[in-house]
Amino acid sequence: MTKKLKTRFIISMISIAILSVFLVGIITNITIFKKFNDYMEEEQVDRIEDIVKMVEYSYSIDNSWSNRVLKNIANSHLIDNFDIQIKDKNGEVVLENFMNNNMMRMHNQMMGRMGRGMMRGSSRSQINESTTTVKISELIVDGKRVGEVEIGYVGSFMISQREVDFTRGINSSILYASLISLGLALILGIHNSRVMSEPILKITNAANNIRKGDLDTNIELKNGAEELIELSSSINHLAKSLKEQQVLRKRLTTDISHELRTPLTILQSHIEAFNDGIWQPTKDKLDICRDEVIRLKKLVEQLKYITDIENHRVELEIEEVNLSQIIENVAESFRYEFDSKQIELNKQIKENIIIEADKDKIRQIMINLISNALKFTDSGGKVDILLKEEEKTITIEIIDNGIGIAEEDISFVFERFYRSDKSRSRKTGGTGIGLTIAKSLVESHGGNISVHSQKGKGTQFVVELLKNQKDNHILTI
Repeated sequence: MTKKLKTRFIISMISIAILSVFLVGIITNITIFKKFNDYMEEEQVDRIEDIVKMVEYSYSIDNSWSNRVLKNIANSHLIDNFDIQIKDKNGEVVLENFMNNNMMRMHNQMMGRMGRGMMRGSSRSQINESTTTVKISELIVDGKRVGEVEIGYVGSFMISQREVDFTRGINSSILYASLISLGLALILGIHNSRVMSEPILKITNAANNIRKGDLDTNIELKNGAEELIELSSSINHLAKSLKEQQVLRKRLTTDISHELRTPLTILQSHIEAFNDGIWQPTKDKLDICRDEVIRLKKLVEQLKYITDIENHRVELEIEEVNLSQIIENVAESFRYEFDSKQIELNKQIKENIIIEADKDKIRQIMINLISNALKFTDSGGKVDILLKEEEKTITIEIIDNGIGIAEEDISFVFERFYRSDKSRSRKTGGTGIGLTIAKSLVESHGGNISVHSQKGKGTQFVVELLKNQKDNHILTI
């Protein structure tokens, strides 16, 4: 069997058409020819009645079985194709007229032709010369019995050429309709298969291009089934997402290399200077080396930390904690940095809000968000920390009027090492993964974190946490 969808579709259409035509033909033949047989049987009864009336009328001419009456009866076209035997009231035969063998054979041939094709197999079509029906009727003239007539015929009814032509016309019509239906099925099958297969081939080619690394692939379907249009949109979105991830991976590699290269370069230059006797290992020089080692250690620890989070290796120790106190303490721990940078720190923290959470992880979330606001707010700016309580959730907002984030970069701020301004972390000493860690820890508590920002106007981070971890349907890590 062919494996091509287009060919299968055409074969299916033709098969369905053939089956439909076959069933319609059978049902039509059975229905029409049953009605036709019923009609012919009723017509036969009428013919016999007409013969009886003709014989009675002829007798009434002379009120006897005279030669003129009998000749009139014998010449009547009504008795064609019938065996006729007339008896007087005493039972004496006065007239006999038999159809000849040629007439009987012609009748059987006509019945056979009618039974040919779809009608074959019907019991009424199986006629032979021994199948004869005899009808006996009394002859009544002016209320008196004048004799009886025996009428014989072959089969259940007599068939003429007109009936044969009628049945042939029906079967011919069914045959022509069948051929036309098959032709239309073939045409529609080819057309519909092309309509269905072309979008699928486009999608297949696009998927193969993506597999080969062509992430600029884009599918444009002007029309087609809703499911295929949705599938093409998904493929386009996949290609776009993979391209964005490719850019992020390249940027990640560059950032990690730069983050590691800078402290290693400083350490190498200092050690070589010490080794060559150019510098003396003074406390200031050694402090610089120590700071770079700490920076390297911090970077490696954070990378391992976020990897453990994403691999579900960090366990949450859930307990009742005073969220208000945690946020207050973290904010005050940054007081010196805010004052040194001349940034106004405003707190609107509702007191004694108790939630079920991991105390250390919540503290880490707040440290990362507040330090982020501090880093990217210039001197003279301000940072607002808000804590609100609702029935089942609490909301934390960290709002600054710092440098802000460009609209095209907002969707990437939680990606590890992502920076809309590549130079700003160099000035602040950031590693670029603080927000990634914060997002992972928030989601591990069944919460949600979002960001709203405008370039040059400031940034707002909003954290929503559940008060009760029984409402957390997310598997904690």
